[in-house]
Amino acid sequence: MKPSRIIIALLLSLAGLMACQRDGRNLAQAEAMFQQGLTQRADKQSEAAAESFSQALIALDRCDAKRPEVQQLKGQIEDNLGFCYWKHELFEEALPLHEDAANLFRALGNDTLLMTALRNCGRTAASLGDIDAAQQHYEEALNLAITLNDKTMQNDILLESSRDVLLAKGDYQQAIERVNQARANGAKDDSQLTLGLAYYYLEQDSLAIVHLNEAAQNEMAGVRMAAYQSLHYLYQFQGDYQKALECHELFNENMMQADREHRSEQMQRIKAEYDLQMQKNNLQAEQKLKSLYLYIILGALVVALAIVLLLLRQKTLSNKLKEEEMKNQLEAELKKNKVYVTALALTEQITASTLDFDLKESEWDDFVALIDKVYGDFIQRLTAQYPALTKSDLQICCLTKQGFSNQVISILMNLQTNSYARRKSRIKQEKMNGLQDERSFEEIINGL
Repeated sequence: MKPSRIIIALLLSLAGLMACQRDGRNLAQAEAMFQQGLTQRADKQSEAAAESFSQALIALDRCDAKRPEVQQLKGQIEDNLGFCYWKHELFEEALPLHEDAANLFRALGNDTLLMTALRNCGRTAASLGDIDAAQQHYEEALNLAITLNDKTMQNDILLESSRDVLLAKGDYQQAIERVNQARANGAKDDSQLTLGLAYYYLEQDSLAIVHLNEAAQNEMAGVRMAAYQSLHYLYQFQGDYQKALECHELFNENMMQADREHRSEQMQRIKAEYDLQMQKNNLQAEQKLKSLYLYIILGALVVALAIVLLLLRQKTLSNKLKEEEMKNQLEAELKKNKVYVTALALTEQITASTLDFDLKESEWDDFVALIDKVYGDFIQRLTAQYPALTKSDLQICCLTKQGFSNQVISILMNLQTNSYARRKSRIKQEKMNGLQDERSFEEIINGL
């Protein structure tokens, strides 16, 4: 062999060895960051865990993507990062991560990890309102859990699918059967609210009261609030007005506590959304560092960022002017309307005083007419496009257009929170071309 060929062969071998060493170091780094993220997630530090998982993906992206150990680790990282996104209500970002993880595990033939990823797909799809997809994911995960004889996972999926899918679909009897099956298998999860609501909708009041009273002992204010709300209606229907009044007061008390907790969670979510978005940008920037045109790309990003900041500033100023103009107009025209004043009072503070209201039909008519005027023939355009809408449907549309929360609207319409969610879903599906229109109810209303 010629000396030149020997040198070339040695150089190629050395380059291959160095590439293997780099691959090994990057894989080790990704594994270390993944384990750190798992520890942070166990300590309920979801923001820090998300950052660790993102850094693990950056390190893993430098490895050979065809290696099975790389694919499995990537699936585990994506599944856990998706949970962090779901935790902070970033459902649309979470679902693709869970689905990609499930595809990787399915290709690798790892049924245990596939089962967990499918369960996470079901939970996230349910949060997005895609109940059929959620049911499909849950059922596939449940079949794997049965095949693997994983009792704990079977129980978790039975409970979650009962709450997320069956109650939403109105299949209350099957929801009860699944919860009881999980409890018979030794599940320790608190499922009293699911049972209570199922019996409530089945009009089996005595059983509903038993389970709702159990749910009222839950440590979470939101669960207690839902339990007391249903108990209030049950006792009122039975004529036990003393207990109904007590439950109503406890409902108000827990509603305010849940609202405080929700506000705290919102503040954490706002921070988390910013941090997670920055981490996603860093991941994209890290991938672009591989390009030989690094400085050109960075320069373009700087220019683009400057343009975006300028546009955002202009948009912010424009929005502020529009908001101020709208505010003045609303203050002048809405300040005498009782529906608006009542909704505004409930938005600012929910107390026994603000909950004590009586709205007349004429006041609702004035409110609807005013919204039609403020938003440029809104009612005319709405009814022209969706003629099946009833008078009460239009009231809900106007409250939504004005930006009032689901909680405030459900109180004004004298509906339970769950009942209002179903009512809104039925309006969209049955009267607003819901099967062809993939937008949410709020997006349809605000898009007019």
